[in-house]
Amino acid sequence: MTGELFRALGSLVEPPTSAAQRVANLLDLGPLPGEEEYTELFLFQLTPYASVYLGPEGMLGGGARDLIAGFWRALELKPPAEPDHLAVMLAFYARLAEDEAGSEELRARGAMHRARKAFLWEHLLPWLPVYLSKVMDLAPPFYRRWARLLEAALREEGSALGAQERFPLHLREAPGIADPRNDSPEEFVGALLSPVRSGMILARSDLGRAGRALGLGTRVGERRFVLKGLLEQNPVGTLEWLRREAAGWVRRHARPDPLAPGIADFWQGRAQATAILLADLAESVALETGGGAPGSAETG
Repeated sequence: MTGELFRALGSLVEPPTSAAQRVANLLDLGPLPGEEEYTELFLFQLTPYASVYLGPEGMLGGGARDLIAGFWRALELKPPAEPDHLAVMLAFYARLAEDEAGSEELRARGAMHRARKAFLWEHLLPWLPVYLSKVMDLAPPFYRRWARLLEAALREEGSALGAQERFPLHLREAPGIADPRNDSPEEFVGALLSPVRSGMILARSDLGRAGRALGLGTRVGERRFVLKGLLEQNPVGTLEWLRREAAGWVRRHARPDPLAPGIADFWQGRAQATAILLADLAESVALETGGGAPGSAETG
């Protein structure tokens, strides 16, 4: 049953079809949204690739994708072209669960059990609780129900398989937030848009919200371009807006009964460090430009 559920949930990350509607009906999720809503969520706002959330670049591919592909190779399997796409990852997890259940030999079953547990803790739980939290903010009702069901399934798996002693490599190797006083402005902007470094997910709609809150025009383009434009137009206001966002993520990561407590602590620490840095930067820039100190620098 575990394999069937995860494969079904993964199939709903793909574009809506009549076959996907049948899956949705079996899961009691209701009518599928149209192509436009699917595109807005998964192509423009929250692309469903692990590398975007676990990679220090905050972009597709890179070392995060290579780590996931390496898991396939460790099992002597050829990785697909996009091993970090959520649909592929959930289908692969389903396969591991089914291979474990179907193993008649005790040693083989034990090996598949360890592989299933490792994939859950190394490649799914390090980012999916954070991602699904943001989906519940931005998605239409169908995908919010999908996110809640996937979150419940992950919680059940984590409880059934038990915690993993080793902390996930994706998180152990991730650099922290960049400081523009020591690093380049480009790296600073990139780090803000890399969830594993900043502790927060900034979607396109968030940057549009920032522009409206600050009374600034937002440029049409990819997130890096938009964020750079906001910082250029109103550096103090944008830094303070970002600080408030980071502080909100600190509270979000501290929610009761997290899926993976140690991983939630990591994300909370990243958001806390980002909030502190942004408060310091906002104050420094305000003093340098003679604009006075910005609002409160509290992070919680």
